[in-house]
Amino acid sequence: MKRFPKLLKALAVLAAIWASPYTLAADSGLTPFGAEIAGNKDGTIPAYTGGITQAPAAFKPDSGKWADPFPGEKPILQITAQNYEQYADKLSASEIELFKRYPTYRMDVYPTHRSVSYPDWYLENSTKNAQTAKLEKNGLYLSGAFGGKPFPVPKNGQEALWDWELRYVGTLQRNNVKTWLVDSSGTPILAAQFKSSLYYPYFDIKKEDEFRKKAGLANWYYVYNDYAAPARLIGDTTLFWYFMDTADHDQQSWEYNPGQRRVRVAPDLAYDTPNPGYSGAITMDDIQLFYGRIDRWDAKLVGKKEMYIPYNDYKQQYETPASKILTPHFVNPDHVRWELHRVWVVDLKLKSGARHVYGRKMLYLDEDGGGGMMDAYDQSGKLYRGGFETTVPAYDYKVPYSLGNWFYDFNSGIYIFGSHPAETPGILFNVSFPSDYYTPERMQSAGVR
Repeated sequence: MKRFPKLLKALAVLAAIWASPYTLAADSGLTPFGAEIAGNKDGTIPAYTGGITQAPAAFKPDSGKWADPFPGEKPILQITAQNYEQYADKLSASEIELFKRYPTYRMDVYPTHRSVSYPDWYLENSTKNAQTAKLEKNGLYLSGAFGGKPFPVPKNGQEALWDWELRYVGTLQRNNVKTWLVDSSGTPILAAQFKSSLYYPYFDIKKEDEFRKKAGLANWYYVYNDYAAPARLIGDTTLFWYFMDTADHDQQSWEYNPGQRRVRVAPDLAYDTPNPGYSGAITMDDIQLFYGRIDRWDAKLVGKKEMYIPYNDYKQQYETPASKILTPHFVNPDHVRWELHRVWVVDLKLKSGARHVYGRKMLYLDEDGGGGMMDAYDQSGKLYRGGFETTVPAYDYKVPYSLGNWFYDFNSGIYIFGSHPAETPGILFNVSFPSDYYTPERMQSAGVR
């Protein structure tokens, strides 16, 4: 048997998975998605035990809203403008900037819960991907991966970015959300209300063979946005396709405007184009902290560190109206839950000769697959924007849902509070769409003001 070391190693990995669903290998100390199982030395980050898999009594299935599994918890730490320097090693540049600018800004830190959970098929596929996934064409084509985290233990910044973009937030879903802009005077303005219909063929386990046969031509993600407010956007729709091979197949984008009554190709809805659904206050690739092609960036994986990030914000996302959240200058600290988590740190620097409004972006991405944070810098190296994405796992579906976000613009003094479902029908996972749903032809036939 000594002649087959690779076979023995593969069998050992599989045996470990079958023995325990949370170990990548018998002696690795890692989950199938590459997170450290053990807690930290201080005990402030607990061990991972599989996340939340049972709903609290207050949860109403298929309601589009998820009840808080930690309703009675109180903050264990309060970070303020007076004491933030004691915790600076666990804060992002944007968090520190908020403390410097606003004397009343604070962060209420709660007990850490590693609450995300995953379906068994996701864990199994992540283990397989660890052996087969690879990057080709200068890192712009992901091959050999399906249905799980591509690189459970990323070796470089490009792998970490693919992990982030292909993180699991469900296979089919409809998000009914509102996005708000708060101007420099503190006035909230509804930037957009829309429903996003999302489909991730990469996670459609019923169509794995079909996906793999398409190889680089496979679309890993479709999103169809239908706007219901404000008045200038009613009836507007946008459609995006994203390919596994981004070297030879750029994203395809279309938009329909009911005033013009025609579908137009929209190749400019990418990179640093102002995002129309966020009143142009963030770039297209700021969505979800980083979004789209990675070809303009040199990505360095700095490593892992402990940081305070927004997490388990069930009350903010599903119970609290925007009127209570949107205070002047910053999101109301009463309605943000911060926790200490380990994050992957990725340093993005603009490639020589590439064009972008940012010269650098730092990403801090939850090791368990939840949300994270970003710091974006302009061409002179000055902090330009800060972004935050919270995590509210849909425990009944075992989906680590993490799309609620907010962004601060440190030049203009405005901020954006995005993808808020509390005052809408919410987030729906029990959905299906017709076969022609994600096509520009359907956009034309469905376009009605």
